[in-house]
Amino acid sequence: ERIAALKCLHDTGLKTWVSIEPYPTPNIIKQNLTEILEAVSFADKIVFGRLNYSPLVKAFTHADDFYSNQAEVVADFCRSNKIGIHIKNGTLKN
Repeated sequence: ERIAALKCLHDTGLKTWVSIEPYPTPNIIKQNLTEILEAVSFADKIVFGRLNYSPLVKAFTHADDFYSNQAEVVADFCRSNKIGIHIKNGTLKN
């Protein structure tokens, strides 16, 4: 319902953006990021960020690599679809 409502607003000419954050690691919930991105591919901007302050994220092996890889998926998708992007601070591996 929320995505459909946002699409309706976008279709009327309003600028829309989607916040995909806090994005969990797979040990919390498994998601298909590409499916999520395709569902919101009409948006003018996508914000992506990691889940912070959770011991479950810290328990996930290579969480920093996971978030850097997912951020690259988002960046590639946005570039390919001419969508604005903002990757939240701390999402990319230092």
